[in-house]
Parts: sequence; structure tokens; C-alpha cells
Amino acid sequence: MKMLWIGLVTVLWSTMAFATTPVCVTVQQKSWYRPPPEAPPRAAPAGSTPDPAASPLAFPPPTSKPAPPTVFTSAPTVFTSAPAQGEKRSASRHEIDPTQYLKRMLEYEVTHEVGFAAVDGRCDQRLSVDLYQLESGWTVFARYSGTEREEKVAHVELDEFGELAQRIAFSLLRNRAIGTTITRENVLRDDSEKNLRTIDGTGHFIFGMGTAVRMAKLATAQGATQPTADQLRVLTPLSVQVGYRRKLRAWGLDVFGRLNLGTENTGIHRNDLGGHIDYAGSGLVGLHFLRYADAPGINSFYFGGGAAFELAVLEAIRPLAQRMGSLSSSRESLLGGGLNLDVLMGYEFLRASSVHFFGQIELNTPTYLLKTENDSGAIDTYMPGALAQIGIIF
Repeated sequence: MKMLWIGLVTVLWSTMAFATTPVCVTVQQKSWYRPPPEAPPRAAPAGSTPDPAASPLAFPPPTSKPAPPTVFTSAPTVFTSAPAQGEKRSASRHEIDPTQYLKRMLEYEVTHEVGFAAVDGRCDQRLSVDLYQLESGWTVFARYSGTEREEKVAHVELDEFGELAQRIAFSLLRNRAIGTTITRENVLRDDSEKNLRTIDGTGHFIFGMGTAVRMAKLATAQGATQPTADQLRVLTPLSVQVGYRRKLRAWGLDVFGRLNLGTENTGIHRNDLGGHIDYAGSGLVGLHFLRYADAPGINSFYFGGGAAFELAVLEAIRPLAQRMGSLSSSRESLLGGGLNLDVLMGYEFLRASSVHFFGQIELNTPTYLLKTENDSGAIDTYMPGALAQIGIIF
């Protein structure tokens, strides 16, 4: 039995060793700078006589007196190591070679990835990195032959090579986008949002009018001398909306305020006992997100959703004994409200103009029960609704 366990461990160990992939790491520094153009030779002015001394093949002009003989002396020539005035000293002997630095960092990260080992030769796969010099730092292109994946980092500095090596190795060996390898400990300057360009959208004011449909079970008068009874009623208030629409390519955002005005009112003389409920109106403030089906088109459907906070006002008829003789004292208000969830669909047309139009329908689903009461009546109902409106965008 013991020998069997030893054999299994040996087989597993050899299998794990065999599964290790040898990877050669290479780092090269390249350049994409264009060399400066050579200055063309200056032509001699028209009508001038060429200077024979300017030609490399011209013989020296004859002199009237022979040159004195050259005299050699035995005095030794002395050389000094001090640089001449204005001459720059050579670079520091401790200057870091970025290719060697990054190569060693990558070898470390590859070796510490399970199933891989960085080697100098006899490798099955190759991880190659090209550094392109910028005015400050480098642009990095990295490729791994095992997955044929290539990743790019637009800008990196020398002090970020440790984090860069960690992310390149993990990204290429595990076949993942380098943008998904970011952690709290390996953030690069290139990841900062302040370096990202933003897309400017367009802002528009909107004005719409339409009609809403609300359904609710409310106390309803059955006659002047009869008590009220709860009945399912369909309410159709008028709707007026103003807001601001921000468009960003295929997306849109609506911030709006809406006022619904009740259009039905039961006479007080039809309910002497009181308690009948009428819908007076409501106010909403909401936020909708939109998605355009044809963002660059002159006309486009759109759909979306969002939410709105609603405050509804309903009125209960007072009993005859509590009325003071005036219409204002014959009804008592009931307030209720909460958050509505909305889904919508619309159509914008003539969008090439700065002033264009839209039509829109919505379904409104409250997340609450409208539940309130006073001395004149009570409400305990769920009041979903819908809206149809047309409007102008400018």
C-alpha cells in the first residue's frame, strides 16, 4: 500500500513538472521617431566664381615663398582627463537599462505563475515586449505566442515597471484583457480617469402635454342618501411636463417635473353622507434613461425606464352636517405618495433641426399603497397608471 502511494505521488509530480510551460522572455527598445531631413547643399549665387578652396579636390593656391620646414622636437605631448569648457560629461555608470530591468521583472512574474517557467532557451512559447520611447516614458506592446494575444499600455514610466510586469504576465498567460487585471496594488498612471478624453453630448429643454390613465379602487357615491361603496375607477387626468434631456450618442437622460390635473369631480349634493373620493391631481419629479434605436438618424425610436417620486392629492366630500356653506369647506384633502417605477417607449422626429418633436408612452408602477384617511373619508388602494404625451424638444 505504501509503495502504491509513493507511485501515485511520483506520477502526479512528474505530470505537474511536465505541465510546466517554458517561456522565453524578450524585451526590445524600438523607435518610431522620424530622423530629421538632411539639409540640401547651398547653391552658389548666379554669376559668381566658384571658390577653388571650397572644393575637396582643389589644390592649395601657389605661394610666392616656400613654406618653412617642419621641425620635430622631443618634448612629450601631455593629455589631461579634465573635460574642455562646455563639454558634457558622460552618462552615469549606474543608469538603468529599461530593457534589462523590465525583462527581469517579467521573468520573475512568469516563473511565479502556476504552470509556467521563464527560461533562457529551449522554450515552447515566447513572451515578447517592445518599448517605444516617448518624451517621457514608453508605450508598451506585449505579445504571447501561446495565446496569440497582444496588449498595449499607452504610457508607462520606469518606476511602474514592477506593476506593469505583473499585469502583462497575468494578462497574456491567462488570456485576459490587461484592463481587467487592475488591482489596488498595481494601478498605473495610464489607468487614471483624468487622462481620458470625454465625449460632449447635447442638452435640450423639453415640453410635453398629454393624458394619463390611473386605476384605483376608491369610495364612490351611490346616491345622495346612500353610503359610499368602494369601486374600481379609471381616472384620466391631464398631464403637463417640463424637463431637460441630455443626449450622448445612442443614450439619453431625462430629468423632468410633471403635473397631473384631475378632470372629474362629483357634485357635493350627490353625497350628503360624505366620504366620496375624487382625484384632484399629483406632482412628480423623475429621472429616465433612454436608448436610441438609430442614434444618428433624422428620426429614431427610443426606449428606456426610470423612476419618479409622486405626491398625489385626492379630495373627500364632507358630510352635509360639517359643511360651512361654502364650496371650499365642502371637501377635505387627502395626501399620499411614493416612488413609481417607469418603462417607456417614444419616437423623436425631425432631429436634424435644433427644434424637434417627440411622442411618448409610459407605464407607471407604484412601489407603495396609497393609504391615508381623515374625518371625511379614507383611501387604501394601489394606483398604477399609464401616460401618452407629445412634445417639443429645443
